[in-house]
Amino acid sequence: MITFLPLGGATDIGASCYYLDVEGTGIVLDCGSHPRRTGADSLPRFALLEERNVDVALITHAHQDHIDSLPYLVQHHPYIRIVSTPQTRALAEITLHNSANILREQLTEDDPVRPYTHEEIDLLIQSIEWRSYKERFTVDGYRHGSDEPVTASFHDAGHILGSAGILIEHGGRSVYYTGDINLDRQSLLPGASLPDGPVDVLVIETTHGATDDALLPDRLSEERRLARTANAVLERGGGILIPVFALGKMQELLSTLWRLMEKGQLARTDILTGGVGARLNTVYDRNRFVVPYNDTAMVLGDIPVLDLFEADTFDALARRQGIVLATSGMVIEGTASYRLAQHWLLQHRNAIFTVGYMDPETPGHRIRHADRNGTVQLTPVSEPQTVRCDIERFRFSAHSTRSGLLSIVERLNPRVVILVHGDMAAIDWMGYSILKAFPHIKVHGAEVGKPVTLF
Repeated sequence: MITFLPLGGATDIGASCYYLDVEGTGIVLDCGSHPRRTGADSLPRFALLEERNVDVALITHAHQDHIDSLPYLVQHHPYIRIVSTPQTRALAEITLHNSANILREQLTEDDPVRPYTHEEIDLLIQSIEWRSYKERFTVDGYRHGSDEPVTASFHDAGHILGSAGILIEHGGRSVYYTGDINLDRQSLLPGASLPDGPVDVLVIETTHGATDDALLPDRLSEERRLARTANAVLERGGGILIPVFALGKMQELLSTLWRLMEKGQLARTDILTGGVGARLNTVYDRNRFVVPYNDTAMVLGDIPVLDLFEADTFDALARRQGIVLATSGMVIEGTASYRLAQHWLLQHRNAIFTVGYMDPETPGHRIRHADRNGTVQLTPVSEPQTVRCDIERFRFSAHSTRSGLLSIVERLNPRVVILVHGDMAAIDWMGYSILKAFPHIKVHGAEVGKPVTLF
């Protein structure tokens, strides 16, 4: 018997974590936390694993919502085997240590979970096995109840460095979990590489399921629009704040800005950044020859940047010309992008550019939908403030369009599709479209705590 059980990330983008039981072998697919929640509320429902075999964790990539709860899983299951790509392992060493610092500030003594320590992270990273793309390996558990082995392999997901979809095979049957997937070319990464189809079961993300493709323009035209808009702001002496995720979006936007400057399409100006993103840049640089990469001559460490944290004050930074790439990407309260945005909004010469996904309940989403000379309330308890700067929205997505997601279904031709990692509107659109285009496919909308028997 093969069963699938969502522990998190079913009808939400956050805390992605799924459990697959293959004839007694217990496989955890990803183990993330929810970026908008803290403490126990941010974790997958690990209690659902009680009385179940937990043998191996396979991690698709090093974003918070796919890996940050891994230390807590290890606390409950200290002998679990963990496998990722080598790039995800290297990135996780940085991101998990950074998360440990953040957790220490967020959690109180009354919280039912404690922050994990740096020593725990060091031990966890040492225990992670790595496998290259397309390398097949065995993941049989201690109580595996079949003579046929369970094998797994990683396939380039094109989302961030080292990101992977996971193919699980057993007894002539196959399950493919896309993780976060992007078929399209980005600045640094060329796009996903799917396994040879067909597969029996496809577990697919639905981030852009509710977004019309017309709202996701091609990257080249969006880069040109970014350059034109930025030039207008810089010409009037203004500064541009771009909230970015430290992993993925930081590297893609930094390389994009520098390439536009090198081509003469974007005025040369100071680029300011800092924090954990700079350390993640070095992992990209070290791996540019060993994974699919668009331009191995692009070395992020060679791009001249200034450290935004060396500015006298964030208010002074908001009054100078230049482009600032600051985390977090969704302008979460307390982060650098949040504190900068409070000053940026007051400067009429400035602009805030949003470039990626914003959770509807975050300050970044409220800024994105604010109007110049209107007001914005960044948090439910903060005072509304007047918006004096420009707000511009750009779309540099690291996720496939919905037509791209449908093309994955067509290429892999599964018998069963399970929809995850999206809001209800995205899941509903994808489910309806799959049933309409491929009536032979059985479709499940994943629900946390609700098991699905696959075979």
